[in-house]
Amino acid sequence: MRRQKFILKGLMALAFMPLASAQIYYTDAEIEREAELASMASANVSVEKAVMTSSSSIDWTKNTFTSNVALDVVKAGIPMPSGKASSLNHIQMELPVLVKDPLLSIYVDDTHTLSDLVLEGSFTLEELTRIIDGSRQTPAVFASGTSNLLTEHTIQLQNIGASLVKHNIPYTLRQPIETVSTKEYTGIIIDARGSLPIQGEFISSETYPCLFPKIWNERMDLLYERNMVDPGVAKSKGIVHYSSSIFIKDYEDRVGRTPLWITAKKVYGINRCDPVISWEDYLRITSIKSNLELLRQGKIVILLDDKNLKHAVSAPRKDKNYYIAYHNLKRYIDENKIPDTSITEIPPGILITQHLRFYPDSPELLPEELERVTQVAQSLRNYVSDGGYSIMVAGHTADVNKPGGQLTLSIQRAQTIIDILVSRGLDRSLFTYRGYGGTMPVADNSTPEGRAQNRRVEITVMPTASYVQRQ
Repeated sequence: MRRQKFILKGLMALAFMPLASAQIYYTDAEIEREAELASMASANVSVEKAVMTSSSSIDWTKNTFTSNVALDVVKAGIPMPSGKASSLNHIQMELPVLVKDPLLSIYVDDTHTLSDLVLEGSFTLEELTRIIDGSRQTPAVFASGTSNLLTEHTIQLQNIGASLVKHNIPYTLRQPIETVSTKEYTGIIIDARGSLPIQGEFISSETYPCLFPKIWNERMDLLYERNMVDPGVAKSKGIVHYSSSIFIKDYEDRVGRTPLWITAKKVYGINRCDPVISWEDYLRITSIKSNLELLRQGKIVILLDDKNLKHAVSAPRKDKNYYIAYHNLKRYIDENKIPDTSITEIPPGILITQHLRFYPDSPELLPEELERVTQVAQSLRNYVSDGGYSIMVAGHTADVNKPGGQLTLSIQRAQTIIDILVSRGLDRSLFTYRGYGGTMPVADNSTPEGRAQNRRVEITVMPTASYVQRQ
């Protein structure tokens, strides 16, 4: 419980609040002190002040998230050998803070990371802390000739996935009217290696792993998702197994000896996690009930490039300068009273949200909206254009039951905002963009007011990633 409170306290420290309701702000000295505390809560103190460090990696083929943790007992002021127990307690106390941010970057599905679920409230930091506390840790040993006490901490990704499986009874996909001649298979392998066209866009991408991928056909009929899988299987084994090997013997226990081998045609999703297969391959699965049963039992293997399955995991470097920049941006937006514009601190970075009006079904911004975007551009030029940041612009639309058109329009509107920001003096190389269509509403789409709130552009200022967390 004490560790959970520490994490929550650290996150609460990220949001600098006015000293009084009359918008009296911190002095520069107070800002600096609070920024130092916030950087500690985010495990991003300077190298000189760091007592503990951690570097994390992920292996989707083994479903493991591993962190190598080092405590410098001399810098921590812990006498040895009498302080061994104190050292272990110190590691246990600080471990959730060190591994939290890299963990939150994990893809859950085609649109969400773990941090997104925390922001939505569907997954809590208390749950994450319990998983961290309950995971395997090797005995701590001293690195030869140093004062560093080392331990390796390993989380089974399936423990996170199991906590997100909520259904009790799986549903079965209906057999389509159209069928093809096929046979019974023992499992399904989808080869999604290499670069693939992105469904609904005009660019290509590699496919990335997540806890709950979906599988679609080229007509965008859904073939597979987590709620089709027996919940016991989904919790214990996950809904897919990832591999980079072309040898069936390496995952025969998952798909048997005579699996159906499919080559993915495209990739889909904001996070580029969902394979898209051909209509014919879709029918080869759905034409007989025994192959539909493979879906219920989760007998699915997805092949991806090895570099996307095993790699180091980074997290945003939220040091003292980052938090000072956050407060200055917030103060600028508040003091200039930029209408219908909000700023919050979220796991990936600083989120600036504007509910902007465009011409109907058009990426063209209404002229009266230009001043607000210009003001945001000025704030970004003042505080985050001097290196160490990238800026992601995300477009969102209301959901009017036109998912393909909504996705395209949201991308085009994000590009429009980037063009305006660049024309106001920001370097284009800072920017990336994404379009979410109507997949991430913040209000009820059944009312005009709700749809207006869902039509928004979000600008996320992301600090440079770090592969080492320091506390």
